[in-house]
Parts: sequence; C-alpha cells; structure tokens
Amino acid sequence: MNRRAIPSFEMSEVGQEPLRREGIVVTSLADSLLHDPRRLRPHYHDFFQMMLLRGSGSIMHDFRDYRVGGSTLIFLSPGQVHTIHPRRGFGGIIVSFTQSFFDHDSPPPSGLFDLPFFFPIEASPLLVVPRPDRFRIGEVFDEMEQEFEAAQNGSGEILRAWLHILFARVRRLYALDRPRPTATRQSRIVREFHLAVERGFRTDSDLSAYARELDITANHLNDLIRAETGRSAGSIIRQRRLLDAKRLLSHSELSVAEIGYQVGFEDPSYFGRFFRRETGRTPAEFRAEIREKYHPKTS
Repeated sequence: MNRRAIPSFEMSEVGQEPLRREGIVVTSLADSLLHDPRRLRPHYHDFFQMMLLRGSGSIMHDFRDYRVGGSTLIFLSPGQVHTIHPRRGFGGIIVSFTQSFFDHDSPPPSGLFDLPFFFPIEASPLLVVPRPDRFRIGEVFDEMEQEFEAAQNGSGEILRAWLHILFARVRRLYALDRPRPTATRQSRIVREFHLAVERGFRTDSDLSAYARELDITANHLNDLIRAETGRSAGSIIRQRRLLDAKRLLSHSELSVAEIGYQVGFEDPSYFGRFFRRETGRTPAEFRAEIREKYHPKTS
C-alpha cells in the first residue's frame, strides 16, 4: 500500500465545537463511522487516539492486522495508519485528543512520551482488558463520553482529569501483563527522535543536532520519520515549537517577544514571520482570537 496515497483526517466533527477547538472529541464508534464512513478505509491523523472496543472485529494498525474480541484498548499515535473492520454487534468509544489539550499549561517535556503505548517500541498497540478490570476502565470512557456530550462550563478540565486517570489505570494493566513484540530499529529511532524533540525543541531547531544525538545522518533520519509518520522531521520540530508558542500566547502574560525568546527565537521579527507562515496569523492576532473565544471578559 502506498503510504503517500493514504489520507489524513481531522477530528470527527461531532459534539460541541468549543471542546473540539480545545483539542478533544469523545464519541461512539458508531457515531464516528456514521458521520464519516471514509474512516472505514486506511487513514491517519496528527492527534492521539485511544479506543475501547467491545465485541468481535479486526483492525489494521500500521499495516498489521489484528483480531479483537471482548473488551480491547487500541492506542494510536500521530501518523499511524489504521482502519477498523467491524462485525455485527461491534462497538465502542473513541477518545481523540491533541498534545496541546493533554499538556495544557504543563511545562515541557510532555508527559505523553512517558506513556509506553504511544509511539511504542516494545508495547503492542492493543491491550485486552481482563474481565475483572472491564468496569474500572469502561466507567472512565463512559464518564468522558457523558461529559463531552454535556459540554458544560469546565468540561475541558474534567475531561483532561479523566484522561490522566485513564492513563494511570491503563499503565497499571501494562505493568501486570504487557505484550512485548520485537522492536524494529526504525520504530526505536522514531520514538527516540520524539523524546529528543521534547527535551530540546526550545534550544535546537536544527535537524542535524538531533541526527547527531541519534547517531544517524540527517537525511536518513528524515526518511525514517517521513516513512513512519507521513511528515518530515523538520515539520515535527517546527510544530512542537509552534505548539509551545500557542500555549504561552494563550495562557501566559509574557509579551510576544518574550515568548519568542522562550521557544528559541532570538529575533522577535523572525518569530513573528515563523508564526504567521505556520498559522496565517500574527502572534498578537492569535492571542486576541484565543482570548476572545476561551477567556472572555466578564462584565
């Protein structure tokens, strides 16, 4: 299958727009497929996803086929190609979220990369939930779906808290019984690159620096990253710096120039050009739009 011919999809447009814009969607598998049947074909996306599937069916994950039954957790990292082949009675709940939503105002590096089931090296993308744990895992997904549908004041904070609880419970299951498929050199390099970017994106924007750290040429590193994620290595570095800048513009009182310095731009004008090239807006325009939308003044 030609990786370049596979489409990238945005988050499913279900539920309330404010929560989608914050970076989270929680929906049933049935509603997701009903809203967009294209998701039954191979695709990928640039956000994280976690599914609790119930019943019998199969999934394709990075061109490997898996049969699932009972209660099964599926973990999807950005860039991983996947699709689902449901059978009668097959259903579940899907939680989609961005790194920005998960991190919120936490300082880097992101805690997402401490989790063994995203950008895995030795962890399977599937985890069968033992029968005694099905209620404990299922109740979190159910609570998240209800909170997303209610979309009340503070729902974003509550969903983020539930997400942390969910990950803590899942890590406990992994500690008890974690599948360990053989890691490929390519998958190991991709994960190590993401971790290196998390540690150094504020000071290193040069791909060559990361390539030296991983003991690989810059061209070969870029080829491996593109093959695994569909994006260039440079794009991942730029998007991580942009994500940090957006978060600081939204949640801090630092000036635009100070934010530029903090995310690694010595020249404020260059930071402004970078931000506008990536988003179509100046940092000041982005800050005003976000604060109007999510931090309205109260009279």
